[in-house]
Amino acid sequence: MRKLLFIFLFLIGWSSISWAGEYINKHLPKYLKADLQYRYRLEYRDNFDFNDTHDDQDAFDLYQTRLNLSYIPIKQLTLFLQGQDARIGYDEFVDKSGFENFMDLRQFYVNYEDRFMFDPLGLNKISLRLGRQEFAYGVERLIGGFNWSNVAQTFDGGKIGFHFTPLHLQLDVFGGDKVSIKSPREADDLFDGSSKDRLWAYYAITKPYQDLIVENYFIRRKTGKNVSYGPNGSGAINDFTFGGRVLKPTSSGRIDYELETAGQWGDFNDKDVRAMMTVGIVGYTFHHKWFPRGAFEFDYATGDSDPTDGTHRTFDNLYPTNHPFYGFMDLISLQNINDYRYQFSIKPTAKLKLQSDYHLIYLDTPKDSFYSAGRAVTRTASTSLSHVNPHVGDEIDLTAEYKANKVLNVLAGYSHFFADKYLLQTGANDDADFFYTQLTFSL
Repeated sequence: MRKLLFIFLFLIGWSSISWAGEYINKHLPKYLKADLQYRYRLEYRDNFDFNDTHDDQDAFDLYQTRLNLSYIPIKQLTLFLQGQDARIGYDEFVDKSGFENFMDLRQFYVNYEDRFMFDPLGLNKISLRLGRQEFAYGVERLIGGFNWSNVAQTFDGGKIGFHFTPLHLQLDVFGGDKVSIKSPREADDLFDGSSKDRLWAYYAITKPYQDLIVENYFIRRKTGKNVSYGPNGSGAINDFTFGGRVLKPTSSGRIDYELETAGQWGDFNDKDVRAMMTVGIVGYTFHHKWFPRGAFEFDYATGDSDPTDGTHRTFDNLYPTNHPFYGFMDLISLQNINDYRYQFSIKPTAKLKLQSDYHLIYLDTPKDSFYSAGRAVTRTASTSLSHVNPHVGDEIDLTAEYKANKVLNVLAGYSHFFADKYLLQTGANDDADFFYTQLTFSL
């Protein structure tokens, strides 16, 4: 009861603060901009280890505050700073690295953009960004900011963008070191390379016809640390990913679709990497004032059925934002999976969206591991088992999002995981539950 009262009073207070924030921004000099975001999330997790005999019911509060400051001395130049404070209101977690990072510099970069007359190739703008920044491309299946996480994800690096407006083409070339979250109270030093995890890439986006979007990318990842792949052991990665995406967005009374596929090669320890992923989505939005939409999605990523043959076939999920795609409980990543997703959503009002998702989750091969959304090994079947069923389980997700106004966004959801034969044959196999409610305030 006290917590509900606190939230009610906080909402009233935040409304006043938001008015003050608008007032302050209106009276700041044109070369200065400021905004503040506060996010609170309550999470309840039950049985995420699939074992009812362990007392692992966890309910905890997550707090995230971000302050954004922009200094724009001239039209072409912006200096951007984002401070972040992330905390968890629960002392029993042994490892809080995914939840806490106090008063840290999440982004700090200089951005320069210059427009000029059309040249023969149609290049009319170049942008350059250097410093600590967020890389987010496509729908973030391979490279994203992972903003569902309380601490999220950034890189120390640079990016140059080439904009060909007459050709409806943008090409970004970028690279950097993934920022390592050292500890809640230790600053994450700029460009220290402590994560030993680096990428180089290009990402091209074009609109060749009306609302059709076509993307192409090439990504290289190289680590100076070991990454675990279950029965394939641990080792450093030097892999290359080449792929593309075709997208036709959602519109009323129309079919939408998306297809993304990528191949991967390189080295893992002394093995050759040969892996791939494919995602296909088809949906239809009915011509109705509630915009009901039904969709089917298939997510596929290779696993390795023989860790002794000298070829590593487990797809490397790279630097993703996995939360929106393979079940909101974050039990699965785009590695060694066949995920069949059925989705239905409606918008009863302009501010409210209701959505249901059902996932049938299989391993591509049960001889490889079952990987979580964080790409860590959750379970590996014993080699003594002659046959293992690849059906890990099913997950149902029910979510509601309400955009009250430009200041307040409310998100709530419930998920249930139905354990199936793979878990039954390999160990604990009890169902799991997840509930959350999230309030985001922006000014």
